[in-house]
Amino acid sequence: MDPRLHQVIEHDDVDELHRLIVEDQKFLDRVSEDPFPNTLLHIAAAAGKIQVAMEVAILKPEFARKLDPEGYSPIHLALQHEHYQTARALITLDPELIQVRGRRGITPLHYVAGKEGDNELELLAEFLSVCRSSIEDLTSRCETAVHVAVKNHNLKAFKVLFGWLRRVCLTRILNWKDQDGNTVLHIAAFEGQTEIIKLLIGYTNVNVKNFQNRTALDIFQVNPHFDEAVASRLHPRSTSTLSLSQYFSSELSVFEKYSNFFGIQDEATRNMVLVVATLIATATYQAILSPLGGYWQDDSSNPPANSSSVITANSSGIAIEKPHQAGNIIITGSQLYSFAYLNGTAFVASIASIAVVAISLWPHTLIIYFSLTILSLAYCFFLVIEFPKSDRVVGTLLYEFFGMLLGTTLALPIPMWLRHIRVVSRVDATWRRLSNILGSKG
Repeated sequence: MDPRLHQVIEHDDVDELHRLIVEDQKFLDRVSEDPFPNTLLHIAAAAGKIQVAMEVAILKPEFARKLDPEGYSPIHLALQHEHYQTARALITLDPELIQVRGRRGITPLHYVAGKEGDNELELLAEFLSVCRSSIEDLTSRCETAVHVAVKNHNLKAFKVLFGWLRRVCLTRILNWKDQDGNTVLHIAAFEGQTEIIKLLIGYTNVNVKNFQNRTALDIFQVNPHFDEAVASRLHPRSTSTLSLSQYFSSELSVFEKYSNFFGIQDEATRNMVLVVATLIATATYQAILSPLGGYWQDDSSNPPANSSSVITANSSGIAIEKPHQAGNIIITGSQLYSFAYLNGTAFVASIASIAVVAISLWPHTLIIYFSLTILSLAYCFFLVIEFPKSDRVVGTLLYEFFGMLLGTTLALPIPMWLRHIRVVSRVDATWRRLSNILGSKG
């Protein structure tokens, strides 16, 4: 290396670095011509020279992802030499540096998950917060950061990872397997880590077997740290497991057939249907709140003088009206029936369209189903109370008719989905992203 670079790094001198670049503009490029270069950024990061490291990372962002001959990126080197402030500084430029795989596929997240110490714990929490997807990165042995923490008996790091996974609803990662087919629960049983086992029960599948066809209980029973109380909670449940090939070979469930039939796969079409259906639902709901002709503002119990008119005159010439209550719809008879039927049909169709689109996204759209149910109940309620007494029978019939349609549309998928999820929860898959394939949390 040019002796002048040693001076730049030793004194963390950014100005001198730029003077060298002015003298030779290809200076930094010449250093990185090797397939696995030991760039100025690698050297500065290993030495903890933040200013030079940041300046080079800004000038040459690609250096931050390059591996040196030993298989380490600059952020790996900063962590190995415990220059944590340098590592923090680098990820402010590019949070995805946390996902750079070095030797054996180890990322910076894997590295800090295997190290003990308060500084490493804080860095682990920061990495998770800054780059959520880093938790899905695997080493060359198909290990997640949780695997690494447990294998290194790093209880504090495991608790950080476990708590974060629960907060972001990613506990399904606890069931991912390494290259030997071991989940985190299997490894904890191997190592006799009873405290970790207790935490994992309820969040992992105790029925899962590794590639040696052993469950966590089978492994734990021969461990010197065997605990009968813990073992009793590891007993496999009565339901049998299915391999991924067995699951794919089985017939489609009723829910899968239902969602395939009604689901819309094209995203642009789905968005268009949702927008139009939402506008129709809004318009029809507003129409039932503000119908044509409006509402009566007062009560009247005068008998009708003419069934075909709203306002008539009695023998004394005093104007009288049909009997009504304040809040009733003014229009009556066939006009009211036609309005209520057509408006209700449009409302049901729009709600059904939204529900159909939401089916393919279950269970994440359950809150939408709940909202649609409340909206439907409110619509039917308004439909009944706004009808005048003279038309109350027709209003009740319409309420029952539309209520049945809405109830069937919204409630039918629920029992089908519950049966489907019971089957999916039995699948023992080595494929890490099974939940994405099946479209469910299972």
